[in-house]
Amino acid sequence: METDLFGDVPQPLTHSKCGPKGGKHYTRPNGYAGAPGRGPAGETCGSCAHICRQGNYSGSKRWLKCALAKGKWTNGRGSDILARSPACEKWQSSNKGDAHG
Repeated sequence: METDLFGDVPQPLTHSKCGPKGGKHYTRPNGYAGAPGRGPAGETCGSCAHICRQGNYSGSKRWLKCALAKGKWTNGRGSDILARSPACEKWQSSNKGDAHG
């Protein structure tokens, strides 16, 4: 240990409880109905019929949820989804005449 005029120099603290992404504010995404990436190639959650836009529609206070995972919804970001996430196996076309649905 190093010492200075006041004694031992304190070492910086290390956090062992960081999330898998490395940040202390990381939240595991639990809002998806299925595993992202298992749906049709090239489709995203944003093009799915089950996406729900919650919150203030006229402002920036808006978040996205999956209607199929409504039982998992919380009042926090842990149940939010990303529109750019790859589609899951439960993806359905939001267009009525589309061949994917």
